[in-house]
Amino acid sequence: MVPNKFIKQLFVFILTSISFLANAQAPTKYWVRFKDKTGSPYSITTPSVYLTAKSISRRTTKGIAIDMTDIPVNQSYINLVNATGATVFQRSKWMNAAIVIITSPSQLAAVNALTCVLGSAPVGRFKRVITDEITNKPTSSFKTSATSTGYNYGPSFTQANQIGADCMHNLGFRGQNIMIAVIDDGFNQANINPVFDSLRNEGRLLGTRDIVAGNTAVFEDDSHGAMVLSLMAGNSPGNLVGTAPKAKYWLLRSEDVFSEKIIEEDNWVIAAELADSLGADITTTSLGYTTFDNPADNHIYASLNGKTSVASIAATMASRKGIFVLNAAGNEGNGSWLYISVPADADSILTIGSVNGSGIHSSFSSQGPTADGRIKPDVSTMGEGSYVCQPGYNFTGGNGTSFACPIMAGAVACLIQANPTKTNMQLLNAIKATASKSSSPDNLYGWGIPNLCAANIYLQALSLNEKRFESDLKLYPNPAKNEISFQLNYEINKVQLTDVFGKQIDFTLIKSENNHYKINFNASIDNGVYFISIHTSNGIVNTKFVKE
Repeated sequence: MVPNKFIKQLFVFILTSISFLANAQAPTKYWVRFKDKTGSPYSITTPSVYLTAKSISRRTTKGIAIDMTDIPVNQSYINLVNATGATVFQRSKWMNAAIVIITSPSQLAAVNALTCVLGSAPVGRFKRVITDEITNKPTSSFKTSATSTGYNYGPSFTQANQIGADCMHNLGFRGQNIMIAVIDDGFNQANINPVFDSLRNEGRLLGTRDIVAGNTAVFEDDSHGAMVLSLMAGNSPGNLVGTAPKAKYWLLRSEDVFSEKIIEEDNWVIAAELADSLGADITTTSLGYTTFDNPADNHIYASLNGKTSVASIAATMASRKGIFVLNAAGNEGNGSWLYISVPADADSILTIGSVNGSGIHSSFSSQGPTADGRIKPDVSTMGEGSYVCQPGYNFTGGNGTSFACPIMAGAVACLIQANPTKTNMQLLNAIKATASKSSSPDNLYGWGIPNLCAANIYLQALSLNEKRFESDLKLYPNPAKNEISFQLNYEINKVQLTDVFGKQIDFTLIKSENNHYKINFNASIDNGVYFISIHTSNGIVNTKFVKE
C-alpha cells in the first residue's frame, strides 16, 4: 500500500502552491480535489476493469500491490461537477482530483459547495525550460560501425556504443515486447517519416494521445518529440539505429509549445497515469519546468526536493507503480538557474545529464544536488552532438539533455527485457554501480556514463545469488490446500503472506523441529497465486505458491 503520508504529499500542492496578485485575471482551469472514492463501482479486487492486463502483469511480476490510488475518480462526483455548468477537462486518479474549466465566480462557488469536494485551486501555467539546439551538421565525434547484430548504426554508433546499447543488441536484447511511453510536445510526421517504417509496419506504434487537446492527434504538432523518438525507435541502416529499435511505443503529448495557457506540468501527471493504466514499462520525458507566468509562482531551489511539485510527486508515484521513469536533467547549466528542473528532482527515477562523444560533461547540462541533498543527475549520456532524425527524413546533429534522455531510455528497455523480474530499485542500483563514476559520483555527471552490458552482468550475478539463497528454501505442498509448510535454515524474523493485489492474508505460523514451519490459513482463501516473504537474519526470501 502507498503510505498515507505520501498521499498527503501528493495533494499538498493544491493547498499551498498557487498564489495570485490581487488584480490578476482569474484562470479558467482549476484543480478540484475530492474527499474520497466512496461509492465507486470499482474495486481493488477487480483491477481488470480499469487497468490493462499488461499493467496488472507488471505489478504482479514486481510484487506491487494494487491500492486505492489505482481506482478511477468517482464518476458520480464528475457528474455533479458538470451539473454546475462547469466542465471537467481532465481527471487524476492518483490525486483523486479533476482539472475543471470554470467560467464564472458563481460557478466556482457552486463547485466548492458540493459535499464531495474537499477544495479547489487555480492551476499554474508553466513554460518549458529544456531548449535544445540543432547543429544541422555532424560533429567530429561521430564514428560509424556495423556490428554482429547486422545493424549498421552509421553516425549513431557513438551514442549507442558509449553506453553499451550495441552490446545489448548483440546479445539479442533490442527492446522486444517492452512498452515505452514517450511524453513530449508533439511527434510531427512520425506517421510518415521513413525512419519509423519498421515501427509502423511491425505494429509496434501502439497508439497516441493528445492530453492538451483531448484527442489522439499528435503527428501535426511540434517536432521535438519526433526527434526524441528517433533516438529510440529509429531504424535507418547507415544513418540512425535507435537504442530500442524493437520496443513498442505510445506517444503522449502533454506540452503545448504555442501557448502558456495549458497547464503542462499537470498534463504530465495525466499522461503518466495513462501510461500506467496502459501497462507501460518505461516513461521517458524530455521536458522540465521551473518558470511560471507570474514570477511570484516560480519554482525555487528549496522546492526541488521531489515532494513539492505535482509532477515530481507523480513521477515518484509512477515509479512505485513499477514504471521505470526517466527524465532529462535540463539545459540550464550555463544559465542563471543552473540546477535541474521538475520533475527531474523526483526520487526513485533516473535523471539524465549530458556528455559529448568523448565522455566530457556538457556545460549546458543542468546540475544538482536536489534541495534535500540527493545527487542529480543520476547518470550522463551523449546529449552533445547526438545524431537525430528530424521530420522530412533529415538527419542532423543536436545538443540537449532532451536527446541524452531517450538514448538512455531505449538502452534501459533492453536491460529490462533481459531482466524482466527485477524491481526498479534493483535496476537503478545496477546502472549506478556499473557506471563510470560509481565510486565517486558528483552533481555534474551523477554516477557517470552507464554501461548497460555491465549492468546486465551485475543483475545476472544478483539473480544467481538469489537462486542460491532461495534454493535453501523447501516449500511444500505446492499447490496447497488449507496449509503450506517450509523449511529454511536461517533465523526467521518475520513472515508475510499476500495475494496478487498486495492484500495481507491472516495466518498462524507454527514452528516445529529442524527449522520446519507450517502456515495455517486462519480463514478460507480463494484459489490463485499467493506470495510469501520470509525475513531472515541473512536477508529476505521471496517465493510464491498456488492455492487450489
